[in-house]
Amino acid sequence: MPGYDRHFAVTEAFGVTMLNIPLKEDGPDMDLVEKYVSEDPAVKGIWCVPKYGNPAGTVYSDEVVRRFANLKPAAPDFRIFWDNAYNVHHLDFEKQRQILNILDEAEKAGNPDIVYVFGSFSKITFPGSSVSGLASSKANLEDIAGNMKYQTIGHNKIMQLMHARYFPDREAILAHMKKHAAIMKPKFDAVEEILSEELGGLGIADWSKPDGGYFISFNTMEGCAKTVVAMMKDAGVTMTGAGATYPYHKDPEDRNIRIAPSFATLEEVREAIRIFTVVVRLASVEKLLSE
Repeated sequence: MPGYDRHFAVTEAFGVTMLNIPLKEDGPDMDLVEKYVSEDPAVKGIWCVPKYGNPAGTVYSDEVVRRFANLKPAAPDFRIFWDNAYNVHHLDFEKQRQILNILDEAEKAGNPDIVYVFGSFSKITFPGSSVSGLASSKANLEDIAGNMKYQTIGHNKIMQLMHARYFPDREAILAHMKKHAAIMKPKFDAVEEILSEELGGLGIADWSKPDGGYFISFNTMEGCAKTVVAMMKDAGVTMTGAGATYPYHKDPEDRNIRIAPSFATLEEVREAIRIFTVVVRLASVEKLLSE
């Protein structure tokens, strides 16, 4: 499934074998998740970005959250790594998407130790130097604290105080994120507008229309993603590498491209996406002619 390349890099660095799980509109294919987890004790964990997930903007449904909380792992030390990185990253505050609290659901299911929930202010205030948090069962937190005391003498209390004063409550965080949305939403709207105008109805591509997060997931015709990214580079536009959204950078169908319109100016986004649509059409024609 397309997902977050940093997660895959962590598990790859530790020599963990990764398995692809198809991603549906409301979250992972839970029939397959349950099969792997319940039947194979070698399956030790799963990465999840449950809200506005990278790169498609996927939001897990209540049913998916409950099925995660009720997993019956064959491995006693199986854990869900629940990265709620985009919890307040709404693009449209009139359509704020919400998810169930998996900690509550895991408690109800008698599975309090099955999940680690974590997030940070990295995409809210200062990337890489803000504050982060982790929530889990009492037993899990005691275990983590036992390891962390050897990893650091102490946390950055000045940074913590800065955040606590600037964000005294949830409303202050949301007010700040509305400023983010005012910058981000026009860029996402521009991408959607141009993709629809230039590629809509042609049957050569599809893409996500996220309500939050930082990315758009774009699918070319099978076997075209690497060609499109290479052609874009030749045209002077750098994109995330094809396959970056899959473990080991191996997209089995060579289709997925992650579009990240957040950094560029609105004018640059419009220009880049117009070039992108031309390149996608060219790559698609070459693919069709070769068949």
